[in-house]
Amino acid sequence: MSENRAGTPDEHDKRLDHTPMWTVEELCEKLHASPETVRSWRKNGTGPRAYKIGRHVLFEEADVRAWIKAHEIRGGSASRRHGDAQHGTGW
Repeated sequence: MSENRAGTPDEHDKRLDHTPMWTVEELCEKLHASPETVRSWRKNGTGPRAYKIGRHVLFEEADVRAWIKAHEIRGGSASRRHGDAQHGTGW
Protein backbone atom coordinates (compact mmCIF):
# COMPACT_ATOMS: atom_id res chain seq x y z
CA MET A 1 0.00 0.00 0.00
CA SER A 2 1.43 3.39 -0.92
CA GLU A 3 1.41 6.35 1.40
CA ASN A 4 0.70 9.97 0.67
CA ARG A 5 2.91 12.85 1.83
CA ALA A 6 1.36 12.82 5.30
CA GLY A 7 2.39 9.17 5.71
CA THR A 8 -1.17 7.79 5.67
CA PRO A 9 -2.46 5.25 3.15
CA ASP A 10 -3.93 6.74 -0.02
CA GLU A 11 -7.72 6.47 -0.28
CA HIS A 12 -7.37 4.74 -3.66
CA ASP A 13 -5.17 2.02 -2.17
CA LYS A 14 -7.52 1.51 0.79
CA ARG A 15 -10.45 1.04 -1.58
CA LEU A 16 -8.61 -1.55 -3.64
CA ASP A 17 -7.72 -3.50 -0.50
CA HIS A 18 -11.37 -3.76 0.54
CA THR A 19 -13.25 -4.11 -2.73
CA PRO A 20 -14.80 -7.53 -3.31
CA MET A 21 -14.67 -8.68 -6.92
CA TRP A 22 -17.09 -11.22 -8.38
CA THR A 23 -16.51 -13.67 -11.21
CA VAL A 24 -19.09 -14.17 -13.97
CA GLU A 25 -20.22 -17.34 -12.20
CA GLU A 26 -20.68 -15.51 -8.88
CA LEU A 27 -22.57 -12.68 -10.58
CA CYS A 28 -24.83 -15.19 -12.32
CA GLU A 29 -25.54 -16.93 -9.03
CA LYS A 30 -26.33 -13.71 -7.18
CA LEU A 31 -28.55 -12.29 -9.95
CA HIS A 32 -30.14 -15.62 -10.98
CA ALA A 33 -28.95 -14.98 -14.52
CA SER A 34 -27.28 -17.23 -17.06
CA PRO A 35 -23.74 -16.68 -18.35
CA GLU A 36 -25.29 -16.02 -21.77
CA THR A 37 -27.37 -13.19 -20.30
CA VAL A 38 -24.31 -11.63 -18.65
CA ARG A 39 -22.37 -11.92 -21.95
CA SER A 40 -25.26 -10.24 -23.75
CA TRP A 41 -25.32 -7.39 -21.19
CA ARG A 42 -21.57 -6.89 -21.67
CA LYS A 43 -21.84 -6.98 -25.46
CA ASN A 44 -24.71 -4.45 -25.45
CA GLY A 45 -23.16 -2.27 -22.75
CA THR A 46 -26.21 -2.63 -20.51
CA GLY A 47 -24.73 -4.64 -17.63
CA PRO A 48 -22.63 -3.66 -14.65
CA ARG A 49 -19.09 -2.44 -15.34
CA ALA A 50 -16.69 -5.33 -15.88
CA TYR A 51 -12.91 -5.62 -15.65
CA LYS A 52 -10.84 -7.97 -17.78
CA ILE A 53 -7.84 -9.18 -15.79
CA GLY A 54 -5.87 -11.65 -17.89
CA ARG A 55 -8.39 -14.24 -19.01
CA HIS A 56 -10.83 -13.40 -16.23
CA VAL A 57 -13.82 -11.06 -16.30
CA LEU A 58 -14.51 -9.58 -12.87
CA PHE A 59 -17.22 -7.32 -11.47
CA GLU A 60 -16.66 -4.98 -8.55
CA GLU A 61 -19.35 -5.43 -5.91
CA ALA A 62 -19.94 -1.67 -5.61
CA ASP A 63 -20.49 -1.41 -9.39
CA VAL A 64 -22.96 -4.29 -9.34
CA ARG A 65 -24.87 -2.77 -6.41
CA ALA A 66 -25.03 0.62 -8.17
CA TRP A 67 -26.22 -1.08 -11.37
CA ILE A 68 -28.93 -2.94 -9.45
CA LYS A 69 -30.01 0.28 -7.73
CA ALA A 70 -30.32 1.98 -11.13
CA HIS A 71 -32.82 -0.73 -12.13
CA GLU A 72 -34.99 -0.34 -9.04
CA ILE A 73 -38.74 -0.22 -9.55
CA ARG A 74 -40.35 2.30 -7.23
CA GLY A 75 -43.99 1.87 -6.24
CA GLY A 76 -45.35 2.18 -9.79
CA SER A 77 -47.86 -0.09 -11.43
CA ALA A 78 -45.20 -2.71 -12.26
CA SER A 79 -44.81 -3.61 -8.57
CA ARG A 80 -48.55 -3.89 -8.04
CA ARG A 81 -48.97 -5.84 -11.27
CA HIS A 82 -46.54 -8.49 -9.99
CA GLY A 83 -48.07 -8.61 -6.53
CA ASP A 84 -44.93 -7.35 -4.79
CA ALA A 85 -46.24 -3.99 -3.58
CA GLN A 86 -47.49 -5.39 -0.28
CA HIS A 87 -44.22 -7.26 0.30
CA GLY A 88 -41.89 -4.41 -0.66
CA THR A 89 -39.44 -6.71 -2.41
CA GLY A 90 -39.35 -4.90 -5.76
CA TRP A 91 -38.86 -8.26 -7.51
